[in-house]
Amino acid sequence: MTIEGSKDPRAKILERLVDGPPKPKPVRYAIYTRQSVDKLADFSSCQAQFDTCRDFAEASGEPGQVWCGQHFDDEGQSGATLERPGMRKLRKVADLGGIDRIYAVALDRITRSMRDAILLIDEFDKAGVEVRFVHQPELTFGAQGRFLRHVLAAFAEFERDMIATRIAESRAYLKQHGRRLAGKAPYGYDADPDTKQLTPNRIEAPRVATIFERAARGELPKQIATDLNDLGWPTKVYHSKRSGKTTGGGKWTARQINDTLRNPVYIGRFADGADTRDGCHEPIIEQATFDTVQQQLDVRRTTDGRLKRSRHDHLAFRQTIACPRYGRLLTTYQTTKRSADRKFGITRFFYSCRSTAGGQPRCKGVHYPAWEFEQAVCEIFNDPATWRDLLGSIATDELIEQVMETWSAMLWPWKRDWLKGAVNRIEIDEADGTISITFSSDAAKPFLQHQQ
Repeated sequence: MTIEGSKDPRAKILERLVDGPPKPKPVRYAIYTRQSVDKLADFSSCQAQFDTCRDFAEASGEPGQVWCGQHFDDEGQSGATLERPGMRKLRKVADLGGIDRIYAVALDRITRSMRDAILLIDEFDKAGVEVRFVHQPELTFGAQGRFLRHVLAAFAEFERDMIATRIAESRAYLKQHGRRLAGKAPYGYDADPDTKQLTPNRIEAPRVATIFERAARGELPKQIATDLNDLGWPTKVYHSKRSGKTTGGGKWTARQINDTLRNPVYIGRFADGADTRDGCHEPIIEQATFDTVQQQLDVRRTTDGRLKRSRHDHLAFRQTIACPRYGRLLTTYQTTKRSADRKFGITRFFYSCRSTAGGQPRCKGVHYPAWEFEQAVCEIFNDPATWRDLLGSIATDELIEQVMETWSAMLWPWKRDWLKGAVNRIEIDEADGTISITFSSDAAKPFLQHQQ
């Protein structure tokens, strides 16, 4: 009996002979890399890991393997947690079926936690994604490989805990004996190459004394900075043995002078949280001079620190947006453009990566107008899919419709206040221009209460 519309089996055989056997489906693979310390070198260990995995994949000789074209890198990220930008992106792509295989150099690059290793491998297995390790090929297939993965993950977690314990014990010992813990030597001191403790710099130490003497007489940090620059006294120069780069040696600013005057290291002590502790290094400034300077600085403080820090609190995503290049949280700043007659000015606010923490250069180019960025995020909430993800298991078409009506009726100040409490982190993929938002656990609560 022939069903209408079907082909004669002989015709199918003829088609197969003409067209040939069906082509195998390409295997899309991704490469995950992670390094614990963010380095300044252009050729980072993440790049080295990527090249190693790419060479390994190509050398395997398996036909049909195609790199997915996306990078999943976590530079300067710890393996103790899964809250890493690159890992979050990898898990999302795997869950959506965008890849078939993952390459990494070793299991400890994926995670150093046994619990997280089991969770990730099971998650990738359910998504139909195979995981291969270049230096540990035996961890890939079957029950034996799964057992070995669990064992190695347990050892990696144990090693991490032991390292953390040794570091804590070393820090406690150094503190107890007044020793320096870490970091760059401040202006006026050098780090002894053997003991790593501070020793006065014969050129910089007298200059520090001059800075304090002038401040004790009531001179402003801005004026002191200007005079030091006129004298040709640069800031401290640092040479990195690891990267070979030289930083510092620039002009003084009022902020740098103020930070120098506030630093207790010059009286033989170290800052320790909100307090100070004894140091074993030689002081440059006498206690009486230091106290006089602190009084001078305190008298000129006309604004409470908390009020000053909150001047941009009306912005919805202050300290929430992650820099897509360095991972640091974006700061805020404002610019005011005056009219020709200077009778009025237009102030604009921006989110920008301006931090130079860890000696890194300022991240140029990551710069978003605050109002435009906030409105772009608001547009995401006009999509029912956003609310479906946010509401989770309780989401119904009726509830989503009601919540979206409430959202549309809200004034911007109300939306802004909700966003400030609901959004924990925003990540931007500059390659495709997408925005990823991490919400707090109770983000939808105000809307659910409104519907009750």
